[in-house]
Amino acid sequence: MRTDRCFVCGPHNPLGLRLRFVEQDGALTGEFRPTDLHVGYEGIVHGGILAAVLDDVMANLLYRRGQYALTARMELRFHAPAHPGEVLHVRGWLEEEGSRAVVARGEILRAGKRVCSARAIFVRPRS
Repeated sequence: MRTDRCFVCGPHNPLGLRLRFVEQDGALTGEFRPTDLHVGYEGIVHGGILAAVLDDVMANLLYRRGQYALTARMELRFHAPAHPGEVLHVRGWLEEEGSRAVVARGEILRAGKRVCSARAIFVRPRS
């Protein structure tokens, strides 16, 4: 399955964020700097952009293991607003793994403080 045009991590998406994830201590990490093109309210990064980044870092945990799974549910909590120009760090890790369902967690940090966190359930399709 190709993902080179993914909005969050695809290197060939001219409108995308082009995040690159690195494996570190059993988690995936990355960083990005949203611009004023990523806002909802003026001066505040759109929550949907943050949600997409979290969904992608958690999904990539499975993709990098050669596993195909789809997001079935994702719960988000916004802790603080993010602003264009800030360097944001994203981290995702697996919490629980079953035969079909996988639970993952993720967070976005600014200067070590949480901006947004998520818990998601991914489901492997039946063959």
